[in-house]
Amino acid sequence: MNQATISKIVKASGVSAGELVLVHFWGEDTDKEIANSFMKAVAYLGASPVLVQQSRSINRDIFLCAKESCFDDRYFDLFSKFDAILDVFAYQPVVLGYSIKDEQMSLYRRYVSQLFYRLMECKRFTQIRIPTEANATESGLATQEYIRRMNNAYDIDYERLRIACEHKVESFAGVQKVSVYTGENCVAHFDLTDRFWHIDAGNGDLPCGEIYIAPNESQTQGAIFFSTLYLENRKYTDVTLRISNGEICDSNYPVLSKYFSDQPRENRIVCEFGIGMNPNVTSLCGYTVLDEKMAGTFHIAVGANNMFGGKNRASNHIDFVGRGKIEVIV
Repeated sequence: MNQATISKIVKASGVSAGELVLVHFWGEDTDKEIANSFMKAVAYLGASPVLVQQSRSINRDIFLCAKESCFDDRYFDLFSKFDAILDVFAYQPVVLGYSIKDEQMSLYRRYVSQLFYRLMECKRFTQIRIPTEANATESGLATQEYIRRMNNAYDIDYERLRIACEHKVESFAGVQKVSVYTGENCVAHFDLTDRFWHIDAGNGDLPCGEIYIAPNESQTQGAIFFSTLYLENRKYTDVTLRISNGEICDSNYPVLSKYFSDQPRENRIVCEFGIGMNPNVTSLCGYTVLDEKMAGTFHIAVGANNMFGGKNRASNHIDFVGRGKIEVIV
């Protein structure tokens, strides 16, 4: 990822002159130049950057010897002063990657939990995955394919994307119901009454490019056809999912029917309806972070939606991406 792309990302996140911005970097010293590039981009916009590095090797050494008295409220209070957080990760965050004694691991988990609680209180929190070999491993894609796809998804006109997302949301103004036609004879109906659309155009989870909403949880009805569906690292083709009273209840694949029937009710609830808006994501690859942003697609999700206006609390949030015709009912 080059400096020009990083500068576009930082600007799209909303950083402005006079702000105090935390660059919260998950990575080793070998990747620290990435963090430095984000610091430079923040300063260029007239804001003050502060770097906190979460290195697995350094955290291991710290928490091998940390005591109960370490990291009290005074430490975490320091994070309440930031206007924005850029959570940048060169590898999967939180994971320590080393074995330490249980009591020391408990201290580390408590530290991370309290840290994120404070960071999420900030008015802007942006997560940015860096195209690295380590993140490619987590994605399930080959390293070079992952890096290519991610760099393409990041290299967009963010202002144009924001405007396109706003226009798309405006097209749903006053719309209470949406029907989605897929395959030869599948249609699903979503009730959006008193629910609100959200825009992901650079100030949330990157790569970005979608609008999404939490439909009323008990009202989704019908069937949806997916030419390709990915679940638990497996790829299925020509899949139909049937939905009754908001729950996925059946599929033309017995293995998928069993998967959903084995889930608790809250994990079967259709919790999200979204539309991909990123023009540089041009094909599905099985990596949801990219797939759900693909322009010309829609996606649904099952599981939790209480974090974006819904009422369903669940232990999962799984997206499925498809193509179809969207019909609005005012």
